[in-house]
Amino acid sequence: MTDQKTILIIDDEVTIRDSLKSFFEDEDYLVFSAENGESGLDIFFNNQVDIVITDLRMPGMDGIEVMKTIHKSKPDTPLIVISGAGKKEDIIKALRMGAKDYITKPVEDLDMISHTVKQVLENKRLFEENKRYRKQLEKSEHQYRTITENIVEGVFTVDEHENFTYTNQAFCIMTGYSSDEILKKNIKDLSDEDNFKIIQQQTQNRKTGLSSRYEIQIFDKSNHPVHVELACSPIWSDTNIYKGSISVVRDITKFIELRKKFQRFLLQKDSNSKDILPICANCKSIKIEKNNWVQVEDYFSTIVFSHGICPACCEKLYPGFDFSVLDKNENDL
Repeated sequence: MTDQKTILIIDDEVTIRDSLKSFFEDEDYLVFSAENGESGLDIFFNNQVDIVITDLRMPGMDGIEVMKTIHKSKPDTPLIVISGAGKKEDIIKALRMGAKDYITKPVEDLDMISHTVKQVLENKRLFEENKRYRKQLEKSEHQYRTITENIVEGVFTVDEHENFTYTNQAFCIMTGYSSDEILKKNIKDLSDEDNFKIIQQQTQNRKTGLSSRYEIQIFDKSNHPVHVELACSPIWSDTNIYKGSISVVRDITKFIELRKKFQRFLLQKDSNSKDILPICANCKSIKIEKNNWVQVEDYFSTIVFSHGICPACCEKLYPGFDFSVLDKNENDL
């Protein structure tokens, strides 16, 4: 696939037209030529033309009308004017119509025109590349916003001074504020002094290029505390200057409550379990230290044991038995 550029030359002077055509063909351009404005426009609209070189003073349709028509239809097409008129008003008109350069006749240095054409085409290339980049950026930004608006987690961005610059709907629901309300605030407005110090410390880390994940407490519109986990990444300008950060926010309030309950349970468990004795389920030996088990009688050697039967078991084994007899005998002892 060739990258050959095309030039349209419009001039009523045959010698200038032919000499320019021959010169640019030697420079490996594809060259179209026309002797007046009407035929020039006919060629322009029926071919792919990268750049137009036109005279101003021509019979019939002059160069200004040609430029107006081209500019109206394809405003990005670069135009170069070559004219012998040299009047100030003509130059001003040509430049206002988007002419990239104005060259006066007679043309004595074709290399100078070649340099001008190359420079104009390079500027056009950069412009089109930048235009494509902007379209891609707009498309990516649209996709990004679509994703962030539909995820469960909150998302917000702040500038280098911690002012909110974007928020998704999930973060609005989390805080109780509307998007317009949040975008008028600083993140300091949603936190207390201690938590804002944590935020500032994390910001200093991000300015060195580090991403961060940390927990803080913010306050919603009703001033109720909301425990959140932030996953933050820095945002840089084209010149590598810190411009703020983007944060993904997860509400961990319920998780924090469960964690506190579990910690209280552990404390209670430790308190209630400190006097527990391990007893063998088979022989009933008691563990007094690591790998050291003793018989239950030896463990309670200071206590005298006797076998008996409790009233509940006796009732099961001997229904209708008169327990008062046992109680009387026990009292006699």
